[in-house]
Amino acid sequence: MSLLDVVPRGWAESILGDVADIRSGPSGASVRQQDRSADGVGMIAPKDVRDGRVHTDAVSRVRADVAATLASYTVAADDILVTRTGTVGRLAWVPASCDGWLYSTGLMRVRPYQVVSRYLTYYLALPEAQEWVRRRARGTAVPSISAAVLAGLPVMLPPVHHQREIAAALALLDEQVEVHDALSRLAGRTRDRLAGMLMRGESPGRLVFPG
Repeated sequence: MSLLDVVPRGWAESILGDVADIRSGPSGASVRQQDRSADGVGMIAPKDVRDGRVHTDAVSRVRADVAATLASYTVAADDILVTRTGTVGRLAWVPASCDGWLYSTGLMRVRPYQVVSRYLTYYLALPEAQEWVRRRARGTAVPSISAAVLAGLPVMLPPVHHQREIAAALALLDEQVEVHDALSRLAGRTRDRLAGMLMRGESPGRLVFPG
């Protein structure tokens, strides 16, 4: 059953549905355009799930009274969101800053209860796990996968202390990636500003370059 063709001594195997609760998002008709509000409750959509993170810069928001009717579709810190339509299998770990937000149609909420959340997030991002999901997606124009199918995904379970060690090591690398991404974006903005000035014959003066 193992996706990785090996089960180290002392490790166990299970399936996702036995170590986490999986729930699909509400139907698209549950939230109408008039239900949205700039100061409402955040609603995470598939577009906000990228690179293992929830990107909140362009998240939609829903009126508090409407959000109350969708209370069963909220996320908590340490949940995992997985796209279930389109580019299936893209995922994000939910930070504490998004606790109590909603998740939309097109997503599934995976709530671990017998496995370390960050470890499971990294496991689900493995190429082997992603390929497993893609192969089981149905549809041609818009591929999709159901919660029932995702529940059957094989999961490798090292001892809990080892799960935490693996998650901590990979999270440290994630932090470094975020720093480098931020520097890259800053360098890009600096380049664009400098190009505009130089090509207008303006003197840039003293620029501070990201280092």
